[in-house]
Amino acid sequence: MRLTVKQMEVFHAIVVAGSISQAKRVLGLSQPTISQQLAKMEELLGVQLIHRGRGESLRLTAAGEYWYKASNRILTEFENAEQQHRILFDEKRLTLHFGTTPSLRGRFTEVAAQTALELDQFARFDFDWGLTSAEVVENINAHKFNCGVVSAASIEDQRASFHIEFLFKDRIVWAVPADVPDELIALALDRLDVEPGAEALSRYVDVTPPIPWRERSDNWYRSQLPFAAPYFGCVTHQAAVDVVAAGLATCHTPISLLPNLPEQVRERIKIFDIGEHIREVVFVMPKHLMSLRPFAMYATKISEYIRATYSDAQFVDQILPMPRIDHLAAAE
Repeated sequence: MRLTVKQMEVFHAIVVAGSISQAKRVLGLSQPTISQQLAKMEELLGVQLIHRGRGESLRLTAAGEYWYKASNRILTEFENAEQQHRILFDEKRLTLHFGTTPSLRGRFTEVAAQTALELDQFARFDFDWGLTSAEVVENINAHKFNCGVVSAASIEDQRASFHIEFLFKDRIVWAVPADVPDELIALALDRLDVEPGAEALSRYVDVTPPIPWRERSDNWYRSQLPFAAPYFGCVTHQAAVDVVAAGLATCHTPISLLPNLPEQVRERIKIFDIGEHIREVVFVMPKHLMSLRPFAMYATKISEYIRATYSDAQFVDQILPMPRIDHLAAAE
């Protein structure tokens, strides 16, 4: 019996995800099924591919390194052949699977879908998301997504594998409950203490899993509001802002989240500019797909549209300068 494409897909996904347990998310299979497929592949090859250990970190054997590279090459060529077949012999059977993160989703859902439709080259468009940019990239590497919009930091060590289009720099802003007076915010920043009526400033929302700029966010709280504690934990920035809108805490969030927020949430928060850009946002697509005209056209059109239309100007009336005692005194 020879190796199957399925076995190579499972092994490749394990390596990309970093562990058998994490591969469940990418493959949509149970952990026992994944383990069985890996064991069968090792049995057929007569070698061990992965060192089994107690830790979560994955270590490949020499044979594992070889078969990871071979699987990646074979799966890429297989995907390319399937797509090329659809272009040549099965008109309009191409599927475009686009991915991004929750904080970026609202910015691109409409334009991503509209661009695919206007090209009239795809039979189906799927929009999906991962909790983090790293998870989106993981799904692209596992051949689950065709392309996506992610932070540049998430593909730093994989740039050679991707066609990359720079889109914009995303700002970090500070979200505060709207009912906390600016004077009390200024006093808290100046005196490093919380006055009655501003208790929400003593708590902030910690977004998990860890985000690339989390340390910068924690350092900001340590220096500006050292009394604030990460009392709440949420898996997305949108959930974090919901906690802020409830008047319970503050949080940092990318400015690109703002279009996602319902009006009833936006009207219950204030957004302050802390003067930091947190990430470069890029469009990525595996280089091998750029050899196929429909995908190359999609990459060009959506990147041009985003660069032309994205602007912080639309948020000028929503983003406020940080309240300071001297500023408030001058205004009076």
